[in-house]
Amino acid sequence: MSIRTFQFLALNLAIGVSAVTALAEDYVHFEGRHTRSIQLSADGERLYALNTPDARLSVFDVTNGSNPAPLLIAEIPVGLEPVSLAERNASEVWVVNELSDSVSIVDLDRKVAIDHLDVPDEPADIVFADGKAYVTCARNRKVRVFNAVTRQFLTDIAVESLFPRAMTVSADGSTIYVANCMSGNKTTILPADVAPAPPPPTNPALPTAPHTGQIVLDSHSSIPYSVLDNDVAIIDTTTTTISGYLEGAGTILFDVALQPGTGDLWVANTEALNLIAFEPNLRGHFVDNRVSQFDLSTPIPTHFDLNAGVDYNTLPNPAAQATSIAQPTAIVFEGDGNHLWVAGFGSDIVAKVRASDGAIIERVYVGPALGQGEIAKPREKRGPRSLAFDEANTRLFVLNRISNSITTIDTTSASVTAEVPAGSFDPTPIEVREGRGFLYDARLSGNGTNSCASCHIDGDRDGIAWDLGDPGGVMTYIDGESRVVHDLQGNDSPPTVVQRGMHPMKGPKVTQTLRGMITKPILVLDVQHPSGVSTRDPLFHWRGDKESLDEFNATFDNLMGGSQVPQSDFDLFKAYLDSVKHHPNPYRNLDRSLPSDIEGGDPDDGRNNFLNHGLSHCVVCHPVPSGTDQNIDDIDNSSTIDFLKTPHLLLSYQKHNTFSKFATTNLSGFGFNHDGAGGTLPLPHFYFLSTMNIPQLIDTRAFVLGFDSISDGTAPVIGHNLMVTSANASAQSTNDTLDILEANADPSLAAFNQYWNDVIATGRIDGRNCAVRFEASTGNYLFDTEAEPPHTRAQLLARVQSTGDILHFTGVPAGQGVRFGGDRNGNGILNGDEPLPVLDIFRELNEVKLAWPEDTVDWFVQEGNLLDNEDWKPFNQIQSLSGGMREIGNANADETGFFRLHRTW
Repeated sequence: MSIRTFQFLALNLAIGVSAVTALAEDYVHFEGRHTRSIQLSADGERLYALNTPDARLSVFDVTNGSNPAPLLIAEIPVGLEPVSLAERNASEVWVVNELSDSVSIVDLDRKVAIDHLDVPDEPADIVFADGKAYVTCARNRKVRVFNAVTRQFLTDIAVESLFPRAMTVSADGSTIYVANCMSGNKTTILPADVAPAPPPPTNPALPTAPHTGQIVLDSHSSIPYSVLDNDVAIIDTTTTTISGYLEGAGTILFDVALQPGTGDLWVANTEALNLIAFEPNLRGHFVDNRVSQFDLSTPIPTHFDLNAGVDYNTLPNPAAQATSIAQPTAIVFEGDGNHLWVAGFGSDIVAKVRASDGAIIERVYVGPALGQGEIAKPREKRGPRSLAFDEANTRLFVLNRISNSITTIDTTSASVTAEVPAGSFDPTPIEVREGRGFLYDARLSGNGTNSCASCHIDGDRDGIAWDLGDPGGVMTYIDGESRVVHDLQGNDSPPTVVQRGMHPMKGPKVTQTLRGMITKPILVLDVQHPSGVSTRDPLFHWRGDKESLDEFNATFDNLMGGSQVPQSDFDLFKAYLDSVKHHPNPYRNLDRSLPSDIEGGDPDDGRNNFLNHGLSHCVVCHPVPSGTDQNIDDIDNSSTIDFLKTPHLLLSYQKHNTFSKFATTNLSGFGFNHDGAGGTLPLPHFYFLSTMNIPQLIDTRAFVLGFDSISDGTAPVIGHNLMVTSANASAQSTNDTLDILEANADPSLAAFNQYWNDVIATGRIDGRNCAVRFEASTGNYLFDTEAEPPHTRAQLLARVQSTGDILHFTGVPAGQGVRFGGDRNGNGILNGDEPLPVLDIFRELNEVKLAWPEDTVDWFVQEGNLLDNEDWKPFNQIQSLSGGMREIGNANADETGFFRLHRTW
């Protein structure tokens, strides 16, 4: 063995030392819905994965097929809540950002986003075909099309279904298949006035049940409309138009894939059993978890139940808990098309399925080791969400959404061989990370087939109604105020408090979102209060019959068929729920003002109508900013047959134009109101006090559609991207946008409830990747190293001069500016001033070893043959941990060479 030269070179990305202190703000996020969050490069040498909590694209080297652990080599900032990605070529990856409503174009060589494309609300997936880029825009029911080379907008393709999300492309690029996530199952609501009477209660102590509506199929003789079941849209890439739809694939569609060889289309989905009434009848089995196959020559699906052998009559069923596959969110085929792999997001199982008959032939558990008889570890849940298959090395890479990690599976032995973090840093607090598992872990159910998230998809809703009443239940009594009558009478005394009796046979209720749950007292307008406002404790559920989140613990038993979780675990669950916020309202202008027109109405005039007690009384029950007074008023005032809590109006825009009982066809079977039987805006429910005329109603509808999400702390600037290059650095429009971004970035405004966001920028200046943040107290921008002095805005923009300079300004949640724009890991040292790690090279017995500190997860070893060689490559060898150090043995033992540590970002 001969050794001539080993040299340590550190890429000098950091100089100077400084400390900054992040503001003590609660962590917030938006539960980005991963679609295709991991992908193998076309040449098989790199693995791309999304580190969503840190808003970065991670790049891994996977050239060493004998090393099961991907080697992290780059981390590149993108927009907020990245959820999907696609490689365009060897040097360019496009990333879809759900919250930022944008697509980041990442230059892999320069490790920076070189462009971003604005897209409609809540983009979900991206594919390339026929020289074009296709982006699903879920909330707007569109597919936006760009020229993949020039990045110019080409057209929008309207999709007649709800929430278009995952896509796949035919082998010849001529056809794109779009899975519409919330396409429904053709169920709808039979209104109470035509529905049959409910059965008598089984509890003899109960009074007669209220005459509620009933969930039926749209084929019911009393339903005058049809509900579309456009599950998969088919796009012709030559004409960029939809050529047809596939039906019958399922209620919630997560992923689509084409089978090699046959060309059959497969869909990962769940099917809701909401035609079955009453919680006791649904206990332990309210969704089926499936993959469905379409022979495209005769597009009638064949369904394969992933839990075909489960005995649903046995609860608890430990054998089923250990083997069931819940919420299939991703599918990928092996090269010959004979087998597909399915990610069981809710069960921490990745299954190998035989394509010929849908039989499961292997189950690989990706979670932590389980003890004897142990079933669930929600605090340590992985949540396999997206898959990438490495055919050449017979390995499957799994992006785990909940643990934010990547698992490697040997597909030959069907075993886990490695697990690594999805990035070098995850800002998620431990209580939020551990609490998230209680929403998604299906092993908490009696047979492992369902979880809270089976209906609350990604913490949101499934778009349908359920009748979870209980004929054997008991009456519930909650206090409410007769506020409308009190307001009409003009009384100065407090409203009368009346006990509301609620029957357990409550009838159908549409699923509500878990995002933006109000867990603290809220501020409401109150004309009786001296200050004009008062606070109210939150009530939960449609009827307000849950006075605390803790009361939902019973659902783990009553509906899921498992057991209630310990209070300490449920406290973690609540901490997680409290961290998930609503998206900004897409109708609002960037500065939170209302536009001049929404759907033909003037929202400013509509606000005046809404707040005018003498004209509408809307504000009595729906006070700003949240749209709810958290009260249970008289039945007459809500046009219902049962008491209801006033619902908030923050998400009215999401249901608009999806259902009308007067339409011939509907996208959804359920509209406004508690059971989905309500009308369309501007009259979602009959309200006898309104004296508005038609133009006033249209204006009021405009205001309701633009109802602000600010009560949840989510201003329109959160996630907004502004790309600045030499071409627009001096433009007035650039300064106008920065005026808005900076306007509410002052912590001193927190006392006035106007501190909504921080402002940061990431990019490249003078050949160095950098981050900056806005400091409101001085009006300066601070770099991520003290080697750079504070810059005024004008000075900062003046630095963006050469063609290689670029800055992406972004509005981030209040209190998060330091993390995004200066001190990523929160250790009090600016990014660029972190001390350089030392690479140790030594001989041990007959080995040459490299060693460097174990905690330097954002550095990796590179090798080169010449000291001045620019072609440094990742040294991708199996690492071991010893004494707080990372080690690689047999490092070029018989050769000469150079090694250095290189930072990933």
